[in-house]
Amino acid sequence: MRFLTLMPIIVIAILNMPPTSADELPWIIEVDQNVDEAVDDITRDYPFLTIIDTYDTLLNAVAVKGDKNDIAQLHQETWVTRVTQSKEYKTPAIQSSANGQSLTMPDYRLNVTKATGQGVKVGVVDTGIDYNHPDLKNTYQGGYDVIDLDDDPMESTQQDGFPTNHGTHVAGIIAANGDMHGVAPNAGIYAYRALGPGGTGTSAHVLAALEQAVNDDMDIINLSLGTDVNSPDTPLAQAVNQAFDLGTLIVVASGNSGPDPWSVATPATAKHAITVAAGSYNQSRPILNIFGHKPIPIKAIPNSAPWPEEEKMPFVHAPNFDQLEKSVGKAILTPKANRSYAEIVGEAIQQEAEALIIYSDDDPNEWSFVPAPMPVMYLTDAEAKTLRESDDWIEISTEAVPNDIAPFSARGPVTRDWSIKPDILAPGVDIVSTVPDGYASFQGTSMAAPYISGILALLKEQQPQATPHQLKQQLLTHTEIPDQESRPTEIGAGWLDTEALFQQSFEIDSPQLNFGKITPESQAQTQSVTIRNTGDQSLTINWDIPKRQNGIRWELPLTQTIPANEHKTFEVKAHFRPDQLTKGIHEGYLSLQLNSESITMPYLWVNESAEHPRVNVEVTTKPFDPNDFVLTYYLSQQVKALTIDVYDAFFTHVDTVVEKTQLEPGAHETSIDMTSWQSGVHYIMIKTEDSDGTHFRMLEFNQS
Repeated sequence: MRFLTLMPIIVIAILNMPPTSADELPWIIEVDQNVDEAVDDITRDYPFLTIIDTYDTLLNAVAVKGDKNDIAQLHQETWVTRVTQSKEYKTPAIQSSANGQSLTMPDYRLNVTKATGQGVKVGVVDTGIDYNHPDLKNTYQGGYDVIDLDDDPMESTQQDGFPTNHGTHVAGIIAANGDMHGVAPNAGIYAYRALGPGGTGTSAHVLAALEQAVNDDMDIINLSLGTDVNSPDTPLAQAVNQAFDLGTLIVVASGNSGPDPWSVATPATAKHAITVAAGSYNQSRPILNIFGHKPIPIKAIPNSAPWPEEEKMPFVHAPNFDQLEKSVGKAILTPKANRSYAEIVGEAIQQEAEALIIYSDDDPNEWSFVPAPMPVMYLTDAEAKTLRESDDWIEISTEAVPNDIAPFSARGPVTRDWSIKPDILAPGVDIVSTVPDGYASFQGTSMAAPYISGILALLKEQQPQATPHQLKQQLLTHTEIPDQESRPTEIGAGWLDTEALFQQSFEIDSPQLNFGKITPESQAQTQSVTIRNTGDQSLTINWDIPKRQNGIRWELPLTQTIPANEHKTFEVKAHFRPDQLTKGIHEGYLSLQLNSESITMPYLWVNESAEHPRVNVEVTTKPFDPNDFVLTYYLSQQVKALTIDVYDAFFTHVDTVVEKTQLEPGAHETSIDMTSWQSGVHYIMIKTEDSDGTHFRMLEFNQS
């Protein structure tokens, strides 16, 4: 059985696709009776409806397809509690990497443990997997395709119209075992194809895959996908928490919508999810030096030869290749124009070029790449103009990439519960992995999450009886922050210290200190921290006193020793003077010494108020009336009043659809009747009044 939510999901889109007709999307029927009984009733009384899925692990629901009139009648049944049509979402393509050395086959295996992931089951909910890839065919163990409803979760191919590669890339990072080795090369990979051609899917697909993976007893499930809703209250976030409670570790990419705060989104907002941010780690990259100008990091094309670390060569500018003589020993600088990438590479090979530089303002992620025997990079039109006007030579050198969070990585905190997300930082820049028919280098939090999934597979092999909670707290205990400027809402606990993790002799039960929202009435808050000594020697704990800050006084435990194989609970108390603190987010790290190891614990509180999304909104149609819409809004805090007004394209007031007072945080719904509206663009203006003042949120809506 597979679980379903009424909340649509934004998923990874590899290519642009035409929108799916609304009539082709399934309807979600939530019921208050046994799901099998509901199936019997629908089969008997609604013969023209097709049942495509059932869900009973985390929610009672049935997914069906059919005529809207039949759906409308079904909606009237007393045992039906809610009906919603699935909605299709897409996100921009995963970025290709740009370090110029991207296709040297990596080996992600760790030298600090003998574990290889043997016997651990990892589910990848994604676009499917190319299980015929030579590096994956031995680790692939099976799965399910919730798009085609069969046991063949192969990536979408060219024959499908919009081929995909995302799931294969994710799987390779976890457990490739061939020319390339993943983090846990002997782990069993199970593919759950929830995103179809072009990398798109619906809420029904993704949650069906999640439920199937839970029912298949996965030890770990990787979700490199997400929405744009920052709320812990969405059905998907709740499903992740439920799966965790049932015994499955859930690793989620934080999202690529950074660097603004509050950009982390569901399911990465789920309390029990291990939410992973992306960063660059121990990397260098070649750069293009142009005399008198700022160096340009080389943006290398996947499947091309690596750029040399130090090189100087002449280049020739060729708007086309018609009049070009042989270019032996030279780089060719040429516009993309209307030519295909394959055509340009083929002509450069004929010219015997040493290197190829293609310039365009188009998104190169939309190009169809073919292997190139020479180095290939791309420049913007402006960069190419600077190069042409400055020199006749290109000069390549190397610069170090700081160990830091990637600009695109989504930031926290989470609205409403004001909790720290992401949880941890992992490599997500210039990550080489498997794709159908070869290898490619991508970057994104989608690449960082499977690195952590692989680490957890190694840890699970060593501790097969450990619970998801125990493994998660071990993971977050042994970390390092890059520098004193680090923020928990950007990197969580920081970089994983793999050596400390696999040689651990202790763990912290509550490695994050979430104090929530502080009001003028707040005096003090206490957090309990349990430290477990899992070693055979005593463990001495020393808490470092933080620097003095106005408005906050820490009361920390005294030095104590925990005997071998015992644990103690400590109270960390913070005394607040909100009037002496600036309003907004306050965050940082407490440090403590456990024998010779230094540990940092992230903390966060919000003083009175902070600039954050007060309301996150989704609009969906009702099944029985194309002019009747459901507006679902997620409130981050209690509001005194809420008003929702509608304006037309000329900002003339059309309707007031909601006027409510004294609403609690969380999810709320209201219907919007658009019968009297004119077609075209409308603006929905949401006004909230709370203890912090009056706030507005506007979204555009096209009523056709």
